[in-house]
Amino acid sequence: MVEKHPELAEYWDFEEQPVKVKSAEDLPLSSGEKILMTSFLSVWFNRNVNFDITRAAGILCTDNKRVITQWFMEPFWP
Repeated sequence: MVEKHPELAEYWDFEEQPVKVKSAEDLPLSSGEKILMTSFLSVWFNRNVNFDITRAAGILCTDNKRVITQWFMEPFWP
């Protein structure tokens, strides 16, 4: 999921697998990117890190909503 979003993928080290951030709040991202990042971090850490699904539904474009709903329909964790 993350690799399809290069503006967010830069915060991951896919070889070592750590993520370089714990929250999207202070990152220089658009509101939609922050929502996606929060969603990805919630999956990564296997816990909610302030992901608000109603905010996501109101702000994200259809393609980015699909990223989240596809994961919701077939969840997986790293």
